[in-house]
Amino acid sequence: MTVDIINQTIRAMCLEVETQVSAVQNWQLMAEEEFLYEAAICICGSQMVFEMAVATADRLREKKLLQPAPRGRSAQVIERKVVAALSDPLPVPACNGTQRWVRPRFKNRLASLLAKTIVEIYGQSRTIRGFLFDARNAREARETLMQHVWGFGPKQASLFLRRVGYCADLAVLDVHVLDYLQLARGLSLSPSKLGRLSLYEEVENTFREISAEFGHSMGCVDLATWLTMRVAKKEAFL
Repeated sequence: MTVDIINQTIRAMCLEVETQVSAVQNWQLMAEEEFLYEAAICICGSQMVFEMAVATADRLREKKLLQPAPRGRSAQVIERKVVAALSDPLPVPACNGTQRWVRPRFKNRLASLLAKTIVEIYGQSRTIRGFLFDARNAREARETLMQHVWGFGPKQASLFLRRVGYCADLAVLDVHVLDYLQLARGLSLSPSKLGRLSLYEEVENTFREISAEFGHSMGCVDLATWLTMRVAKKEAFL
């Protein structure tokens, strides 16, 4: 599959993505429990595929472990409860439309990150909602989230802000988007190096230029690129 064909597909996907704009959440109307649930998806998403991350967050919400108030519980207590909840297999959608049961990887690390996040934010009588209202712009909101949500680097914070409908002008530079940048611009980038915000923003600016060429918002082009590259690799077109 050539870059031209990939670009044509991305352009078509952008039109599909834009039709879904009305389905984007309104962060100003969200409850704090919803913010914490979305944060859990993004934290887990750095350790596993997206479908598994959602299944993990669903299990934790079902077990009422994504509560915005630690209620005097220590990080260690919360961590133990999370590990116990993730010890049983999770239902994850399979490619053929069926369901498979999978045990989450890195459950101890995920439990530690989530427990520290809950205590870090709510133990200090702060809220994710408050962080977003206080931020002057999307970049400041991203930096604030990186400071207070354990496991949030630039990518995870950007994904969170997109999922809650806070902004559509930050890039989620995951491996699929980075693979596209290598094909389209010859940029060879390691995801591990993009934990540094200054480098992340430098690459993000390059992707902003590409988005302008497509004539859509960066969030739209980013998601369309993710979808296109993910399917292309899955179907062995690349």
